[in-house]
Formats: sequence, C-alpha cells, structure tokens
Amino acid sequence: MRTISSILCLVVSFYVNAQNSLDLLDKKIDSIYKTSKIAGFGVSIMTPDTILYENGFGYADIVTKKKYTINTIQNIGSVSKTFIGIALMNAIEDGKLKIDTPINDILPFAINHPKYPEVPITIKHLATHTSSILDTDAYEKSYVFEKGIELKEENYTKEEYGELKLMKSNKQYSLESFLKNHLTPKGEWYKKNNFLKQKPGDRYEYSNIGSALLAYIIEIVTNTSFPEYTQEHILDPLQMSSSGWSYESTNAEQYASIYTEAGNEIPKYQLITYPDGGFKSSIKDLSIYLQGLMKGYYGEDGILKTESFQEMMSPKLTKEQYNTKKELRDNYGFFWEVSPTGKIGHNGSDPGILTLMYFNKKEKVGAIFFMNTSLEKNKDIIRSVQNIWNAIKEYKKIYVNTI
Repeated sequence: MRTISSILCLVVSFYVNAQNSLDLLDKKIDSIYKTSKIAGFGVSIMTPDTILYENGFGYADIVTKKKYTINTIQNIGSVSKTFIGIALMNAIEDGKLKIDTPINDILPFAINHPKYPEVPITIKHLATHTSSILDTDAYEKSYVFEKGIELKEENYTKEEYGELKLMKSNKQYSLESFLKNHLTPKGEWYKKNNFLKQKPGDRYEYSNIGSALLAYIIEIVTNTSFPEYTQEHILDPLQMSSSGWSYESTNAEQYASIYTEAGNEIPKYQLITYPDGGFKSSIKDLSIYLQGLMKGYYGEDGILKTESFQEMMSPKLTKEQYNTKKELRDNYGFFWEVSPTGKIGHNGSDPGILTLMYFNKKEKVGAIFFMNTSLEKNKDIIRSVQNIWNAIKEYKKIYVNTI
C-alpha cells in the first residue's frame, strides 16, 4: 500500500515532467519557426477537459510586427465543413432531415446527374462526398475579394499576380445562385462533366460545392440562415465569442493578414460557398470547439447527443467507393476524416492559410495548428509544418505515456 508521501511524490513528479515536456515543446516549435518561412501560426493541444498547451508564434502582420497569438483570428478553410456535419446531425435530431432523403425532395430546383437522372442524390451522398458532384474550374469563382481591392503587379510574383487577378475578376453571387449556375442545366457554368462518370453513391470524390449544397439544404429545412443556425446551435452554447462566418461578425482588430509562400500579402476575400471553407476563428476559440466535440464523442451530451457525435465520426465508405482493393488508409464519416489508427478530424487549405484539427479517439488528446501562409509547392514551408506537427505528436506521446 502506497503512503500519502509516496503518492504526493508521484503527483509532483508528474507535474514536473509535464512542465519540462511543455518547455521543450515550446523551445522546439520556436526553433522551427525561426528557421521557417511561415509568417505566423498558432498551436493548441488539449484533452476533453484540459488545455495542455496553447501558444502563438511569429506575426499576424509582418509590416506592423503584430504578434500572432492564441486570440488571432483567421479563416480555417475546409475545417469549416465540420460545422456542416454538426448542423446536419442537429437537424436530424430535431426531425427536420433524414440521412437518406433525396435532395430533390427538399430543393426548390432539381439537381440530377445528367447520365443517371433516375438515381437520386441523397443527403448521405453529400455528407460523405459520394454525390458525384465535382468542383471543376468553376469552383474558383467562389473566391471574391472585398470591395475596393487594388492589385499592384510589382507586389507579387508573376504566378501569384495571375492567380490573384483571376480572383479579382470574380463576381458576387448568392449561395443559391452559385449552386444553380453550377448544377442545373440552365446554369451559367453548367456542364455534364460537372458530375463524375459514376452514378451517385458509387464513388468518393471530395466536393466543396456538394458540401455547400448541404448547408443550403439545412437552411431550407430549418428556415434559418446557416450562420444564424450555427450561431444558435454551436457557437453560443460553446461560448465561442471570437468566431463567425464573416469579417463583420468578429473582432476586426484580431484578424491576421495572410501571405503567399513568397511572403506577399493577399487581400481579404470571402467565399460565396462559405460553409465549405469560410469560417473564421482563433486557436483559443477552435480549441473550445474541439474540446466540446471530444466531450460529446466520449459520452457527455452537449450540442449533440453522444450517439450523434459517434455516428457522425464513424467511417462510412467502402473500398468500392474508393475504387481500391487495398485496405483503406483513411475513411470518411459525415464531414469528418476517420483513420484506422483512431485519428479523427479535418484539415483546411486556401490562399494564405493552412489549418489542421485532429484528435485521437484512443489517446483522448487533440491538437490544432493554424498558419497565415499559403502551403502549395514551397518545400521549406512544407517541411516546417511537418516538423511542427511531429513535435506536437511527440509531446502527445510523452503526455499519454505519463498518465
């Protein structure tokens, strides 16, 4: 039988080792930053109940030397899709949607696969990226600069300027109009190859437009705008006060400037198909979000019932849908990546940003990484991100082994 003094020694030893590990993590990440070409980034590591580590590195704005902190706000890219998943499960719990409902039973306009018009596209198809809907080049029309933006060619590389000039030419549309233009026969950008050759349900193909379409359907069945619905059912209950779907809904003073791989500032932009990648948050706020989801997954009813969390985060795809005879390396739930090793989460990448958000269901430890720099072809930046994420994983391993 252990004495009280021996137990106290163990407790003290645990906290000393934990603090030493955090100090080492801090120094490791800082050393990676100092040799990287990343403007700024934030890191968070947590259990369902405790924030183990939160810190910011580098600059939210290079010119003004404004520090990147855990309160810095930026776009999180496709991690936004996890909010569609939560909203979907909430609508199902409220009896306003069923997972196998054909979308044409709800939509005010019909969307059919041109080659298989008799095969209905369902809610489940949209939620698992098996709808047959493709993004194609027309999806790039979703990126729209704020009004009054001027681009100076001398401020960018030739490739950067060409891409940004195309973005500047994009027009503003409502989400409904954008979807109709892409997916209905009379639409401005409609083509038969906006759909896969395979029929709905047969093949996994990641679809931003399909994701935004489901958010639009949620608006219809709830008679509430998607920002209002997520505010009421997710942000307010979790007390996420520094997050939203627009620049106007959050604190403009906390916004990060965003940069190309060459370090050139990208003007602010919005996504017409904003539910698929336009959510704006901070490391601090998104940590609250992930903690709330982890608690739900592990049995604490919150913004959803535990069974809804587990259903949403369980694998749905078959080898046939992936068109592979090999064992699936990663699967997909309802807008959540699910790996055989127990990793659950999502990532997001857009001009000027990268976001990673995952937790391990066995370890019960999660991590988030934000940065305000593009990640496309620059090997140095890619290597820096990999090194940061590896340092996070190493700390998680040490933490799990000490509890």
